[in-house]
Amino acid sequence: MLKHAFYPFLLLPLLLLLSCSSEPQQRPRSGDEELNNPEAVLVDEEGLQKALEFLRSKSFADGIEEVVILKDGKLIYEGDSTRKAHNIYSCSKAFTSTILGLLIQDGVVQLDEVCANYEPVLLEQYSTVTFRHFATMTSGYSAVGRSRWNDENSDWSWTPYDPDVPHFAPGTHYEYWDEAQMMYGRVLTNILERPLKDFLTERITDPIGLGEWSWGTEQETAKGIPINNGCTGVKVNAQQLARIGQLYLNVGNWKGQQLLDSTWCKMALQNQVPAEIPVFPGDRASARGSGSYGFNWWVNSPDGLSRMPDVPLDVAYMSGLNHNVCALIPSWNMVVVRMGDDKNPPEGKYVVWNDFLKLLGEALREG
Repeated sequence: MLKHAFYPFLLLPLLLLLSCSSEPQQRPRSGDEELNNPEAVLVDEEGLQKALEFLRSKSFADGIEEVVILKDGKLIYEGDSTRKAHNIYSCSKAFTSTILGLLIQDGVVQLDEVCANYEPVLLEQYSTVTFRHFATMTSGYSAVGRSRWNDENSDWSWTPYDPDVPHFAPGTHYEYWDEAQMMYGRVLTNILERPLKDFLTERITDPIGLGEWSWGTEQETAKGIPINNGCTGVKVNAQQLARIGQLYLNVGNWKGQQLLDSTWCKMALQNQVPAEIPVFPGDRASARGSGSYGFNWWVNSPDGLSRMPDVPLDVAYMSGLNHNVCALIPSWNMVVVRMGDDKNPPEGKYVVWNDFLKLLGEALREG
């Protein structure tokens, strides 16, 4: 009996420790404030939850665990895993074009300048491809070799920097082609003579307080400089991605400092590919960007092949594999991020997000 009587005294320190560790811990937020009541920014709580439940129903294993919503610069919703960093896949393309925007802003290059001025391997077959062509997926660039993924796709060869015969003359078709974005990243790296990630950290991510992040590489330049992959490989968490979205929503301004040219931001988020330009009938023909693509941002428009008819025309979004999305709705002053490492919705993200944002819009109250 005496031995058992000591058990409560032995357990007391452990119970005290557990009770202390179970207290909620303060976490860094996507914005500058703590989580806000949606009602404070005229968003109906019940309507918000209805929209989120719809998004959850159209998602796979990661659900809405990595969702962040900012309204009027205030955090009004975050999932339970918004500090989980991983590859955002093709959302990375918007990071690449942000670097182009900065170089244009600095007067280093011009949007319609030919890229062969900075990359000799383009001279023979791609002498008229411009930065605009690369940023809008209208370059026609393709590289030697079949896919490294052992499928029938000819994109993503092991030699993305070895030019092959063009798929089409620049500007005559739209083709979502990752090898073209890899070459785009190489050209920008040649210009900077330093890794893209280092430049973007100095000019954008440090000034907005993004914190630590990474960007995978795809080989090196002739001078031995690592090439951050122009099409994928950025690893951030949902809170960090929301900050990038907020910067673009603020047309490049962060706390009074104009980090990114406002004209560039507006152009990036508007359609830059005429709807009448055909989608190239190749391996990636299911990516229908005609009338729906800015500078590596997907955009809404009245005649786009991937238009979203039930939401504002100013909607623009980064889009990556595994249902990674950073959506901006300027007319609502809102950023919505959904990240995950699961699967894309089979009906297409633009279909799901049309319906999700429609529900979210119904939750907005007039001021």
